[in-house]
Amino acid sequence: MSNFTDQIEEIKALISSNSKADKSFGYSTLLHFQEQSSDIPTSILALAQSSRCLIALIVADVHDEDEEIAAQALKCLGFLIYHPSLVAVIPAEDGKLVLESLAKLIASTKMKSICNLGVWCISIQQFDASLLAACFDILLRAVIHALDNPIGSLSTTFEAMQAVAKLAAPLGEMMRESSHLWASPIYRRLLSNDKRERDMSERCLLKIKSTIIPPPLGLSKVIIQDMKKKLLTMMKDWLDKGMKVQTIQAWSWFIRFLGSYALKNRHLVNEMLKVPEQTFSDHNPQVQTASLVAWEGLIDALVDLQIRGKENATLKNESQQLQTSPGKINEMQLNGFSKSLKLIMTPLIGIILSKCDVSVHLSCLNTWCYLLHKLDTYINSPPVIQLVLDPMFHAIFKMGPDSRSLWLWNLCLDLLDDCISAKCSDLNYNLKGQVNLCLSASTFIPGPCIPGSYSWKQYPIKWLPWDLSQLDFYLKMIAIIITHVTAATAAPERKKTACNDAVRIFRSVLKGVRMEFKNPLNNYDNIMFCLNTILKFMKEIGENACSECVDLFNASLHFIEDAAKELEPSIVGSPLYKVALDIKYIGSLGSVDGKHSKILHQCSIAFTDMVSPIVYLTVLYISLAVQLLTINTPEMELNLQRFLKFFKLVLSLDDPLESFCAFVGVLYRYMGFSYIVMWMAIVTGLNGYVDDMKDLSLFKTDSDNSFYKAICHLLSYPFILFSCSEKDITLLKASNSLKESFVSPERELEQAFEDWKLLYGSVSVAYFKSSAMDTFGGDLCATFNCCFDENGSMFQYKSEFGLCYKDFERACLSFSGNVGVCILEQRLTSDASSHGNGKECVGVCNISSGMNNILEFASRVMKFLYINIGTEPHAVLVSSRVFSSLARFISCLHLKQDILSFFEIISCPLLQWLSHKEIGDENAKDQLGILWVETLNCLQRSHPPITFDSSFLKLQACLLEKTLGHPNTSISYPTIIFWNSTFGKKINLEYLKNLLHVLDKLARNGRINLYNRSKSFLVRCLMQENDTAPQSCKVTATQNRSSKRVELMEEGMIVQFNQKDTPPSCLKRKRLELTEHQKEVRRAQQGRERDCSGHGPGIRTYTSLDFSQRNEESQESQDIRASEAIF
Repeated sequence: MSNFTDQIEEIKALISSNSKADKSFGYSTLLHFQEQSSDIPTSILALAQSSRCLIALIVADVHDEDEEIAAQALKCLGFLIYHPSLVAVIPAEDGKLVLESLAKLIASTKMKSICNLGVWCISIQQFDASLLAACFDILLRAVIHALDNPIGSLSTTFEAMQAVAKLAAPLGEMMRESSHLWASPIYRRLLSNDKRERDMSERCLLKIKSTIIPPPLGLSKVIIQDMKKKLLTMMKDWLDKGMKVQTIQAWSWFIRFLGSYALKNRHLVNEMLKVPEQTFSDHNPQVQTASLVAWEGLIDALVDLQIRGKENATLKNESQQLQTSPGKINEMQLNGFSKSLKLIMTPLIGIILSKCDVSVHLSCLNTWCYLLHKLDTYINSPPVIQLVLDPMFHAIFKMGPDSRSLWLWNLCLDLLDDCISAKCSDLNYNLKGQVNLCLSASTFIPGPCIPGSYSWKQYPIKWLPWDLSQLDFYLKMIAIIITHVTAATAAPERKKTACNDAVRIFRSVLKGVRMEFKNPLNNYDNIMFCLNTILKFMKEIGENACSECVDLFNASLHFIEDAAKELEPSIVGSPLYKVALDIKYIGSLGSVDGKHSKILHQCSIAFTDMVSPIVYLTVLYISLAVQLLTINTPEMELNLQRFLKFFKLVLSLDDPLESFCAFVGVLYRYMGFSYIVMWMAIVTGLNGYVDDMKDLSLFKTDSDNSFYKAICHLLSYPFILFSCSEKDITLLKASNSLKESFVSPERELEQAFEDWKLLYGSVSVAYFKSSAMDTFGGDLCATFNCCFDENGSMFQYKSEFGLCYKDFERACLSFSGNVGVCILEQRLTSDASSHGNGKECVGVCNISSGMNNILEFASRVMKFLYINIGTEPHAVLVSSRVFSSLARFISCLHLKQDILSFFEIISCPLLQWLSHKEIGDENAKDQLGILWVETLNCLQRSHPPITFDSSFLKLQACLLEKTLGHPNTSISYPTIIFWNSTFGKKINLEYLKNLLHVLDKLARNGRINLYNRSKSFLVRCLMQENDTAPQSCKVTATQNRSSKRVELMEEGMIVQFNQKDTPPSCLKRKRLELTEHQKEVRRAQQGRERDCSGHGPGIRTYTSLDFSQRNEESQESQDIRASEAIF
């Protein structure tokens, strides 16, 4: 430390010497010491301690006439007033002395280097703002002198510009107010022929731009005078010389400096606008880019100043205004402001629409983003949106996302998305529309501001939450984007990009609309306006879709899916908000076919009906999905999954009943076989919904239960399709739609039945839990019956339908039979469940619970199968399952009313099958025999008993005619037993003519009983004494697949026999003597002895099997038959 101090003392001695040589050596030594001590704290400390003495010596020497000594002194002074550690210890008085001395030196010296170094000292000094402010006037005069120095030194001018920038930082306001004094020498050099002057002027203005822009009035007045005198003429001359880039760069600053006087000097502005008019029209990309950059100057002059002026004028009332209309301009005296915006936007739109280089387009978009930034929060005003956002978005979105414009496309898309998303951003914005003011760096910004995605970080755009008045604008932009999806010449990638982007923007709009729906200040009219606008938009997009543009179908479906997800459920599903169902595609379908509406007894959805918004969306979605599914595309399976997903979405809403009914109602508008896949999707979705339901109140079978009716209609849909009229068939043949959509109808309908079965089972269980009476199966069968009755002729032998679509006819046979089996089995299961004990059949089916309808349907299925037995072998296989299920079903019947109804309903198709003697399938034969036996048994076990008189014989005559002499012994033998147990015991019978031949044959063979009225009373009594009670039959399977064992049951058992054997003859049988034990067993089997509890017939013993092992008949029956033969 002492060493440094000693050195400084030696330096002081040298520079205080009168010898020029010593003084020069002393300054050289000091300068070297300063350079060496920059990084040495101890040497800096030594300098600080001696700074006051050194400054006094140096200030005196800067005015030395010796240029070398003065220059050295200025260099040493520059270090002392630049280094922060040294400046901090300089007293204010010394600092003022330094500044005054420098100012005096600059103004008085004739030496170029000294003036240059003096200005340099001012440009690097680090004095605080208070000291500079105290010396501002003298410093300013010195700087102005240096700018236009009489020496003509360009370096001095450069240092003076650096000094201006240095003073503008701490003394911004003072420099701004005095800019009319010092700015002119700087901006005039923008038109200098010397490139160095132009460049340093440009750099200086960029440094001080924030200080002088917006310009004060004094500067604007000066620039106007200069423009009129010289600058405007010079710019025109430069344009004539081809110096367009240099000219437009200078023009940019000149137009900025006009400031508020630009609007007051329109003639001058118009003259100035002729400059960019020539540069914008130039085909040179560099000139066009320079013009676009310069155009920001006009934005500063016309937009920035107007907005700042209006902010200052309305600052006191701004908070109150924002409570009702945040971000609006108070009309902003739109006459003048709109003209300014139109002027600014005109060349920008022209550049975007022209075939310029990509670099020019990017520069244009950059200038546009600068405009958005300068508009501040007023960018959210609808008039400004119309003038600034709309034309640019429209122009760029019209271009499409091709390789040249993809970057522009993405940027505008992000801007639009951010503008819309501001509605849902986490802002200091409440539902009452009140917006708190956010403090910006320099002024109050009205409303909560969020920086969106913008092209460059220096241009943040302030979006505000929007209201419903902007909805039309957003939908308009989406419509423009979606036009590229329909463009026939567009590449697939371009279509896909446009489709995805349109869906993205629409989803953002829907989120904003949902926020508006939650706003309690929105009234009914606003909500209805919003709903109608959105629904109309989706409808128009969907109606423009066609088979050549699958992507538009996909986009439309995405729109509807997002609307169902995003919109407020309490609004779209509310009965308060009704919209007209004005979908043209639905109107073109007309009403539901008359026969179908008669069958379904439903009120179908009609064109222009007033429906809830969610129903509107549902109907629109179905109409579009139907059209898409009829187009043969590789995504068919994906489209079906999508349809199912949407249906599940609708069912997941709070009240899906109306929408579900709409699904079913609209489905019936599409009565084509290709739509069965849609039906399957709906059935699958509904099945999952029913399985997950906890509230079963919807399953009450009330007369007004629309959900109950809709499910019945849905499950009836396949039968409606099967019952298409000949007119429908003709249309199908003409369009070839059936062959295209049902390449494998059997496989399709097999899956359709599985879906049908699952839904029917789920719904049946739900109805069983919610209702004491299970009428669902019966009500459903009533609908099926109507289908068969209306169009049964189409399934007749050699029908047009059967000849054209034989594979499909086979599938229909299988489907109908399987449905019949399913309903019968489900009814048996529900009956068993309702009476507990886990038993499957309890014999309490009754008419009131829909048994008649079920039997009617089974009857029609049997007829349907019989009609096609000649041409379709598959009908026999299906009939086997139907016979089996029907036999199990009727085995549960006990009540006389039910049994008689069953017999009346089934007798006709049963007669057809029993009359058919060429059934090739053995299993079908066996099951038919079992069905017939169960039919006979139920007649015999009726409660109360059935009277087998002439009237009842008349009803059974046709059946008995075919079965008594049937070649299948499993049918004829039980029938003979039945006759002998019932009609054979009656005395007064009127035998019908058609029975005479078969009865005569059997009677003469001794196989049936015919009571003669002439027999004596004693004989009849004996016969009655020997006869057993009416017999019934039970059929059981044997090990042989083609045989069944028929046994006598209680009250007169039919003995066991194999159907391959013929029943034994009763004529001339030898009476066998029985032992006492065998007689006792015989009486037990005949019921002549009661069991120990006295409850009924005696029990069967193993001896009955012993009696039948060899002769297939017991000795008792031989004894009885022998006694009958005697009579």
